[in-house]
Amino acid sequence: MSVLAVVTGEREAMGLTRLGYRFARALERDLVVLCLEAGEADGEARVVAAGAAPADLAPAPAAAVAELERLAGDGPAPDPGLPLPAPAVEVRLLPTRSPLAAVLAQVAAVDADYVLVAKKDARPRRGASLARKLFNASPAHTVLVRLAGDLGRCARVLVPTAGGPHAAVALSLGERLARAEGGRLTALLVEPPAGELAAEVGERLLAGALAEAGVETGPHVDVRVELAEHRTEAIRKVAQEGYDLLLLGASNAGTLRQQLFGTLPNRLLAGGEGLSVAAVRSRFSLVERIKARLGRWLDLTVPQMSREDRIGLYETLESGSRWSFDFMALISLSTAIATLGLLQSSAAVVIGAMLVAPLMTPILGAGLALVQGNLPLLRRAARAIGWGYLIALAIGLGGGFLVPLDALTPELLARGGPTLLDMGVAFFSGVAAAHCLGRPGLLAALPGVAIAAALVPPIATTGISLAHGARANAGGAALLFGTNVVAIILGAAATFYAAGVRGKPGASRSQRWVHWAFGGLLAVVVVLAIPLAAGMRGQGEEVKALERALAQRLETVRDVALVGVEERYDGGRPVLEVTVRAPAPIPPALARELAQAAGAAGARPRVRVRTEVAVEVE
Repeated sequence: MSVLAVVTGEREAMGLTRLGYRFARALERDLVVLCLEAGEADGEARVVAAGAAPADLAPAPAAAVAELERLAGDGPAPDPGLPLPAPAVEVRLLPTRSPLAAVLAQVAAVDADYVLVAKKDARPRRGASLARKLFNASPAHTVLVRLAGDLGRCARVLVPTAGGPHAAVALSLGERLARAEGGRLTALLVEPPAGELAAEVGERLLAGALAEAGVETGPHVDVRVELAEHRTEAIRKVAQEGYDLLLLGASNAGTLRQQLFGTLPNRLLAGGEGLSVAAVRSRFSLVERIKARLGRWLDLTVPQMSREDRIGLYETLESGSRWSFDFMALISLSTAIATLGLLQSSAAVVIGAMLVAPLMTPILGAGLALVQGNLPLLRRAARAIGWGYLIALAIGLGGGFLVPLDALTPELLARGGPTLLDMGVAFFSGVAAAHCLGRPGLLAALPGVAIAAALVPPIATTGISLAHGARANAGGAALLFGTNVVAIILGAAATFYAAGVRGKPGASRSQRWVHWAFGGLLAVVVVLAIPLAAGMRGQGEEVKALERALAQRLETVRDVALVGVEERYDGGRPVLEVTVRAPAPIPPALARELAQAAGAAGARPRVRVRTEVAVEVE
């Protein structure tokens, strides 16, 4: 393993090389100094030969080589009880036009577990700097450094902490630096002065943070609790006591890191040499590394939405996900249309109801909220979906009670037996809808997506079926709606993520609900897949067995052929309707034999035989 110091210019070459050398010696790692050189195309990293003349090198690698030669002559570590060997060092020169991708490739190539990069004072004209991008994307422990003055040693290291994984890495790193330099680490905790036991509470919290980091108090470690209202000011005051390096853990202190880097000048101590400040972000977990690789692959493969498109997308879904009078009116009207279409078994009317229904927008809003980590938007979308479902169910129930039916219509029955195919349709409908919303030029395709992803008709079917006592069909329709909602949310979330809509990097613990929400949705998909797969398999096997039994019976009957088998409802009770084709109505005895054959094949208790009369005229 190695420490990788990323140098982007001559200005930070000497200081970052020196700090990287001290890190590598303290961690007992090799050191690789990577000097980036702007080029018209990406090239291969070239190892600078040892002892290369400065005249043969660009300014940045020349300064790095000279500094490494000087450090190699410093001799052994100051602590005789800690005989740390000098690290193996290497300087690489890398021409590139894609610095982030190039550095990430080098992180993998040199097996770096620590990456150092300097934060520049000047902000880039557009976009985030390489240092900030690398801090957010590097899979290794990453240290963002603001160099100030001549960082001659790291003997006195100050680490403010409140616990957490990143703070643990900062404490461990600070302790090893202090030991390697024969100095001391000061672990600092700032506690609000609330009550007479505030100091004792702070000491216990600090002891827990040290235990989490595996750091023990001793000759190289001091602990200090400061009681103050303003954390940043308290750290700044303590830092004026002559420390060499201020080391911060990014965890639980993302805002603090921004405040320190944003408000403390290069010369932290007025009139002094200043204090170097470093923020540490611990390595990504396996899941985070996979997510980062996926994100980079998507960035290169899928056209990313522009900032204006993302703003327009959020405005559309945020306003469309609100429960309002217009939303209530549209859901009521669309359900009424769907109810009438289902009752009269008119596919055209049902399609018209799909075009009017507003439920797709809040479902897409829920997908966007999960990708962004936007809890308020998720709550608004869930409220709209919930109230919309209840109103549509009530209208469906009312329509079912008002309109009598001898049997459920084919349109109603079609929505009472969902299968895994319906889940696939819903998922890809969510993908298509999200893609259309993210690309303003494709909005004309949204009506087609609304037709493919039926949302209101299943709710109306649930209500009508309940009104007529067909509980099995009602349960199937409700299952279809739930399947559609979950699959569309996941499809939309995947599409938004692929198109460049992401949450804030380094999200706080309060946004961990996103991972739980995604995990919950995936668990729901697995649970729903069981009855959907069983229904699909059961329907297919039952129909095949029944058709084989009936066809076998009709082999001995002349001019009578099996047309098909269909399940219907009569007075809320299931009836299996067997249709045959013959030149005349079949005798009642044959009908009873077919019914008995269907019953023996495992069909419903009630079997109805219907004859299609077909007369051939020559």
